[in-house]
Amino acid sequence: MDKITIHFEGERDATAPLTWAQRRTCRGSRLKYRPFVHIQPIPPGNDLRDVGNAAQWAYEEFESLRTTFPLRADGEPYQKVEKAGSAEIPIISAPEAEIQNTIQRFKQESFDTTTEYGALFIIITCAEIPTHLICLVSHLAVDAHGCRALGRALDSRFSGENDHPPAPPLQPVDRARLEESEKWQRKSARSLTYWKSVLEKLPQGGSRSAVIDSPALRAAVSAISNKCAVSTSATYLATLSVVTGALIGRSKSSFLLPASNRMTPEERSFVGELVQFAPGILESLDKPFETVVGDARNASIRGYRYSLYDEHALQVMLTDIDEGSENKRAFDFSFNDMRNSTEGEDFRGAAAEIGDLTEQTKIDLREHVYQGGTRFLSFALWDDGSHILSVNVHDSHFPGVPVQHILLAIEALAVGVAMGDAEPLDHPMRFARAHLATRNTTTVDLDSPADSGR
Repeated sequence: MDKITIHFEGERDATAPLTWAQRRTCRGSRLKYRPFVHIQPIPPGNDLRDVGNAAQWAYEEFESLRTTFPLRADGEPYQKVEKAGSAEIPIISAPEAEIQNTIQRFKQESFDTTTEYGALFIIITCAEIPTHLICLVSHLAVDAHGCRALGRALDSRFSGENDHPPAPPLQPVDRARLEESEKWQRKSARSLTYWKSVLEKLPQGGSRSAVIDSPALRAAVSAISNKCAVSTSATYLATLSVVTGALIGRSKSSFLLPASNRMTPEERSFVGELVQFAPGILESLDKPFETVVGDARNASIRGYRYSLYDEHALQVMLTDIDEGSENKRAFDFSFNDMRNSTEGEDFRGAAAEIGDLTEQTKIDLREHVYQGGTRFLSFALWDDGSHILSVNVHDSHFPGVPVQHILLAIEALAVGVAMGDAEPLDHPMRFARAHLATRNTTTVDLDSPADSGR
């Protein structure tokens, strides 16, 4: 494999504690893999030297790319920025059809965040002409939003617009020092007060998993979102909360949402990790669905407002609030819309056509998937070419309800609302309970079309 070596020199050497978001990431996992990928098309007219210069500029401009996370004497990591260094960039000749296979190969390559920089660049060539610059990053160094910010910066660099940036960007070290300030500690205290108000309402006390690929669900969510003038994420959140409430037998369900924490232009251009969790509670009993959708939107906004907090302080509070209790408090479900979009797919057909799309529904049972810190359900909407909704259910909960029936209840509720059916519109939780009960009386044959594709 051919390689080029680049040498870079940034503004400074620096050390700092982890940012609040990095602490959350580190607490969940030491993350020995490069989980995020940015694919940068290279405009015509650029040779290998030009691409190498762009990678060198990125290392020099964004400290997160040349950061390591060594361990202190107590075993806790901190961030360390190297002012100068070098990096090898592999050059791989591959046709465009093989780019994804190349990425997957590098994504499986483990590495050590304590000694390696937070980014690895790879150049793809076709007929000796560079076509793509691939950047794989450690989640500790750069989150998915940061990858997109990096992509925008590289676009500007290749176009010549960003040769002389007006001011250095906010760096993770600066963010960590900002979070130590009195002003940001007050922000943390306000967020933790809100967390406590949510946690105090939560009940105390191996998983099954499945994914649904449902054009009907996507179309229904699009139609509802357009009608209610909310994001698709809010519509999914409302639908999931109703079905969760029906399963747990309570009028209120608790949730966790990942918050991007990129509310200012400075944060939106931040090449680093800012995601923390936003908590909330939704009530679905005796409320029409459109009201639940509005409540979901407001609850998510409220949660996002209180998603800036010191992770260490949160863990202390969680320990204190559960002191003397046999079981820890746990959220009912988490929902992560991996597209992070406000629009989603735009369904332009007639509402009556949505019901016909259920014939195309496919459900696949999966092996155990990480539960995500929630007690009952974990939902994730992925954008891999066919948007799928996944559900994780712990084996000790709802043993009599097959996980695929939960998915079908979510689909049925959204489709019913989109088509204007009275029961799901006016009494969504009652509809969900009835649908789950009806489905649960049926003997399930996993090899039948009803469960592999209706």
